Amino acid sequence: MKKNLLLILPLLLLVSCQETSEHTPVLKNTKERQPIIIVNKNRHLKIPEFWIDQLKEPDKIIMDAKAIQSFNEHTAYTQHKLTFFKDIASNYGSEWVKESIQKSRISLSKTARYFEDGNPIKKQFFEEMQTYSNLNTLPPQSVPTRYALTVNYTNQRIVPTDLALLKKKNQIYFDRNQNSALDIATPIAILHTTADGLWHYGIAPTSSGWIKDSDIAFGDKKSIEGYLSSPNFVVTTAAKTALLIAGEYHDYLRMGVRLPVVMTIDEMSMVLIPTRDEEGDLVIANGTLKTADTHKGYLPYTAKNILLQAFKFLNAPYGWGGMYGEQDCSKFIQEVYATTGIKLPRNSLSQSEVGNNKTELMNVPTEQKKEMFSKFEGGKTILHLPGHIVLYLGEYKGEPYIIHTVWGSSKRHFALGRTAVTALSFNDYIQQVDRATVIQQ
Repeated sequence: MKKNLLLILPLLLLVSCQETSEHTPVLKNTKERQPIIIVNKNRHLKIPEFWIDQLKEPDKIIMDAKAIQSFNEHTAYTQHKLTFFKDIASNYGSEWVKESIQKSRISLSKTARYFEDGNPIKKQFFEEMQTYSNLNTLPPQSVPTRYALTVNYTNQRIVPTDLALLKKKNQIYFDRNQNSALDIATPIAILHTTADGLWHYGIAPTSSGWIKDSDIAFGDKKSIEGYLSSPNFVVTTAAKTALLIAGEYHDYLRMGVRLPVVMTIDEMSMVLIPTRDEEGDLVIANGTLKTADTHKGYLPYTAKNILLQAFKFLNAPYGWGGMYGEQDCSKFIQEVYATTGIKLPRNSLSQSEVGNNKTELMNVPTEQKKEMFSKFEGGKTILHLPGHIVLYLGEYKGEPYIIHTVWGSSKRHFALGRTAVTALSFNDYIQQVDRATVIQQ
């Protein structure tokens, strides 16, 4: 008996002393799929200053206002990934409008299979959506543009309905009809309307789709352009900022929203916001925001500021296309950089294609990738992999680390479903990274 105990004891000591990787989430040693409760064993990884201290020049201006303007213009005019409101045409070809609406609907019909209640989507539904889209009333030659601003947070839909359309049964967190979500004061070029007037199809700065009539206000282009280009403005710097009208809660703004500012008194700032009258016309009104949740003008574009802004989202829920008022991977990146005045496209692939500082990594071996990552700087580099985009932080004990808003399920664990700091080895991402993009001219 003593002999058996002596044989077992070293094995028990070996197992008990085994150190699981510091670079992986805390998971039980079981084959059963489980939730991720603790993402990082090292508590310091969740603090931006930990990563900022590793930067050689955290306060160095990466691009000044003039360079950022040039960067944005390159993204819009050379790469055609943004639409500036001032460049919206007075009319668009009817065939182009029709094809744009139909193309989106047809694409959705090939992926959406179920309603939220689990019932299958039949072909008749998309035929009804085509009829409801009212395309037979488009003018024969061209569509005159109508101009509008959103008056609250609104969902932009691929077909004009609030119904959630799912690819897989019970996959309720991924509404394939959700194209994007727009914050208050987003400019839109309205090009078509359903027969009942409840939905409008329009072009926003980084996406197109259907928006509810009740969520927008119509105005003339000159007035809207003047509102958008006001030299006195604040930008929201909190993950969510409450907007008050007459002292009462009206809505909240996500990070990176720009609004004209009237004055700042102690803890509150008075801003100008778009509202609508009974006829749906634009009326500019006063609203108030917490001054601490804003910055007068854009933040200087430094690696330090980008990291400080990114960590404000830590543990925020994942929201596909802005569902439930949250953000997905690309919207997270877009909002963070928007605080500095940098305008990035809406989807992850387009974001990775901006600028001229890109490193292709598709066929690079993992160990060689690690060596290359060590030369990148945290706060100014984004990494792309199929269907996902992340912000590079730096290295910890030889491992590259990222912060990202991620769904991130696997065979071993359920979805992470939030903004988190992880090693790039999370879910084998390091093998999948195909491009590194430095946000710089």
